[in-house]
Amino acid sequence: MNDELLLQINDGIGLITLNRPEAHNTLTSGVIEGLGAAYKQCDEDDAVRVVVVTGAGRSFCAGADMSGGGATFDSDSVAVEVDSCPLSTQAWDVRKPVIAACNGHAVGAGLGMAMQADMRVFADEAKYGFLQARRGVVTDFAMEYVLPRVIGMERALELLMRGQRLSGQEAVAWGLAGRSVPAEQVLDTAMDIARDIAVNSAPLAMAFHKRLLWKGMDMDLGEFAGLESRALNLSMTKPDAIEGGMAYFERRPPEWTGSVSTEWPDWMED
Repeated sequence: MNDELLLQINDGIGLITLNRPEAHNTLTSGVIEGLGAAYKQCDEDDAVRVVVVTGAGRSFCAGADMSGGGATFDSDSVAVEVDSCPLSTQAWDVRKPVIAACNGHAVGAGLGMAMQADMRVFADEAKYGFLQARRGVVTDFAMEYVLPRVIGMERALELLMRGQRLSGQEAVAWGLAGRSVPAEQVLDTAMDIARDIAVNSAPLAMAFHKRLLWKGMDMDLGEFAGLESRALNLSMTKPDAIEGGMAYFERRPPEWTGSVSTEWPDWMED
C-alpha cells in the first residue's frame, strides 16, 4: 500500500479507501498499483470475507488524473501503450464479494473501476457516467464487455457513446447499481451489507458463487452445469455445509471454518 491507497481489515471486512481527496481521488500510478495490491491481499487473506472500496472526501473517483492540463494530451505523454485494465488484480479476480461504496462522483475510469465490483451503492447527489467518448478516447476497465451483461446492449451503447452524466437514482434506474442513498449514508449502507455477508454466508460458497457467475457469462449451458455440479458437490463435503444447517436450527450465528486460500480447487481456474 501507499499513502494514496489505504487498507483496513476489521471483522472480516477489508475496507479500501482511495486517498486523494484533494484531487477527487483521480487515478494515478500510486492508486492503480495500490488498488491492485490491496485486491490481491484481500483475495489471499482468509481474515477478509468481504471487500468494500470507497473514496476519501466528497468523491469516489473522478477518473484519470488530468492535472497536467493540456500537456496530458501531448503526443509524447501518450506514446507508451497502456493496458485498459491496469490493475494487477482486477475486482472480478478477488474470490470475495467486492462492494463499491461510491460516496460521490464516479466518472470515466472511476465508474469503470466501480463497475468491476460485484455490487454498488451510489449517492443520490453524485454524478455517474462514462465521459471518454467526449474526450476522444475509448472507455477502459473492460466496460464494453461488462456493461452489456449488466445493463443490456442498448443502454450500454448509449452510456458509452453519449457520455451523459446520471444522478445516483437515475443510475439505479439504468441498472448500474443496486441502490442509491444520500451521500452521507453510502459507506454505512455498504458496510451493513458487507457485515451481513461476512457473518452469515460461508466464505468458500461465496467464492464459488462469484467465480461461477463470472465464468458462466461465456460458457455453454451444459459445460456450466457440469462446473456448478463440481462446486456444489465439493461444498457439500466441507464442515461449513453442516455448520450452516446447525446454526440455523440452533438460532445462532454460524462459525465458518472454510478457507478460500487453502481449499480452492485448481479446476475452478481452468
